[in-house]
Amino acid sequence: MALFLAYSILILIAFFSFIVALLVGASALAIFFTRVPFAPTPKKNVRLIIDQFELKPGQIFYDLGCGDGRFLIEAEKRRAKATGFEISAWAFLRAWLNLKINHSQAKVEFKNFYQVNLARADAVFCFLIDSVMTKVEKKLKQELKSGAKVVCYGFNLLSWPPKKVIELKPGNPKSSKIFLYQK
Repeated sequence: MALFLAYSILILIAFFSFIVALLVGASALAIFFTRVPFAPTPKKNVRLIIDQFELKPGQIFYDLGCGDGRFLIEAEKRRAKATGFEISAWAFLRAWLNLKINHSQAKVEFKNFYQVNLARADAVFCFLIDSVMTKVEKKLKQELKSGAKVVCYGFNLLSWPPKKVIELKPGNPKSSKIFLYQK
């Protein structure tokens, strides 16, 4: 009996180690192909960013590369229909668990947002990196409906003039900024 229990424990440890290795490997591949690492937004900035959308109940909110899902939860608190897209397996799992723990009705999809049609969105958030923003901007301009709002954290859309820029630490050139756009 003791030997059976020991083998069972070893099998469970091996199984969970394998799952973690798969998640880490899949996340590493996602970073390699997308060149966008998972970097959580400071909690104090999440509410400030969501405030910029002035979300109304029932509006469609998308988070492109939703990380741990905190923006989805905050948007849902404003009664928006929130959906996040995540290509990193580890970040997707974190978001999915975060939504479950918070009893959220928001959705997270294990999907590359470039494969998603954004035409229904009223509000889109992205915290990505400079090297992908030109491609993201092109997608947003082609697919978003008139009046849709976009908030970018840290990196701006290069040829789309922002409606508003918020400096989180005015006077500090290394500080992140929040960029608000409207189509």
